Amino acid sequence: MLKNNSMSYTKHMVYLTLSELASLIKTLIQSSLYDDYWVIAEIAQINFHFNSGHCYLDLVEKKEDIILAKMKATIWSYNFNQITVKFKALTGQNLQAGMKILMLVQVTYHGVHGLSLNIKEIDPRYTLGEMMLKRREIIERLTKEGILKKNKLLELPPVIQRIAVISAEGAAGYGDFQSRLNNNPYGYRFNYKLFQAYMQGEKAEQSVITALEKCIKQRKHFDAIVIIRGGGSVIDLHCFDSYSLAKTIALSPLPVFTGIGHEKDETVADHVANKRLITPTAVAEFLITKSKDFEEKIDELQHRLKIKVNDFMEREKHYLRTSADIFFVSTLNYMKNIKVSLQNNIYDLQATALSALRAPSISIKEYEGNLRNVTEMLIMNSYQKIKDFMKVLNIYPSHIFSIQKQKLENYENRIRLLNPQNILKRGYSITYLKGRALRDTATVIKNDIINTRLSSGFIISIVEDIERETKDERKKEDDLFSSY
Repeated sequence: MLKNNSMSYTKHMVYLTLSELASLIKTLIQSSLYDDYWVIAEIAQINFHFNSGHCYLDLVEKKEDIILAKMKATIWSYNFNQITVKFKALTGQNLQAGMKILMLVQVTYHGVHGLSLNIKEIDPRYTLGEMMLKRREIIERLTKEGILKKNKLLELPPVIQRIAVISAEGAAGYGDFQSRLNNNPYGYRFNYKLFQAYMQGEKAEQSVITALEKCIKQRKHFDAIVIIRGGGSVIDLHCFDSYSLAKTIALSPLPVFTGIGHEKDETVADHVANKRLITPTAVAEFLITKSKDFEEKIDELQHRLKIKVNDFMEREKHYLRTSADIFFVSTLNYMKNIKVSLQNNIYDLQATALSALRAPSISIKEYEGNLRNVTEMLIMNSYQKIKDFMKVLNIYPSHIFSIQKQKLENYENRIRLLNPQNILKRGYSITYLKGRALRDTATVIKNDIINTRLSSGFIISIVEDIERETKDERKKEDDLFSSY
């Protein structure tokens, strides 16, 4: 009611009391607005009061991190259980700050508490759709920045043995990963270090980023980074749809593998990672298979090299035998030619001597001197030829054998580089049973004596127990993995 104040100089002024104004506002709201409105807003803050059972929220609308509107809201206790149970059943997660929600609200006004929204219902389908939209926008942003596939383009080392693992300690997924690596059927040894992080909830995004930054600082000690978690709801993955986390993964100098437990839903983190492998066990299987492929390549190269070396040795032996035969024949021919030449010189000498004896005008002594000189010259020339040829006989075989020896030494050095001992020094081990490499547990029985070869020696062990997977166990394990 409007009143006149006759007690002061404002006696002709019309005014309202605060409670009257509040009542007027309430009346106008009730008469001018519909009973309910569907409204979209982001939860800035949420508090649940255990004593009363009521839930109080601060709602905001933002545009590029600028707040355009802000309002308080309440979910009364008689609606709270119904709303939250329905929301969690579809999304797998409780209401929390940072979520965008579509809600049915009633606008209310209280003289003391002011304007507020009474939340009657929340549609969880909108929240899921909003997550997909956010995911697409982040992928488009990373594409424009040219870093979406940067981690995928990193070349993987031939063997990945030193692994930085980002996960929650004690989580089932991390346990599955450890068990698969440690109990691989080939006896490969992997070195891994856990960098603990929250894998869901409000702290998860920054926690995983911090762990990634620690791994990158220590990158000289690792071959790859693995991010793993067990199964969970779709909305639990929202922390892996973060732009900051995706950018950190994309720019990592080490290849990043993800195994976060969802086959149908590919997060932004999965999209930028070097490899997406669904479950922690699948990540472990990938690492084991890569080591196995490397071992098989080494075996194949060793086999091919052995064949090539044998072929080379056969060719060289044939070449040496052929060269020796040719050299022997050449030597015989040369000696025959020398013999013929000497005989011809002797015949010429005899003929000259006879002619000189028959000529009366020439002194026998003169011819005797000439004959001696010619004979000495012929002997010296023949001796020098034989001496030169003997040098060739001494040098040529040595030169051939020196060349062939150098070739054989080069092949020996190449074979030494592929010696399994060098592979053992990298952390591998080979287990032998009765002198043969052990590849399958089916060939081992209890009380067998096995030798494990390391780079520095052997370890002799007696088999006390053998764990073999049955068909039922393998089927259960496959069913468990397919449920992730």
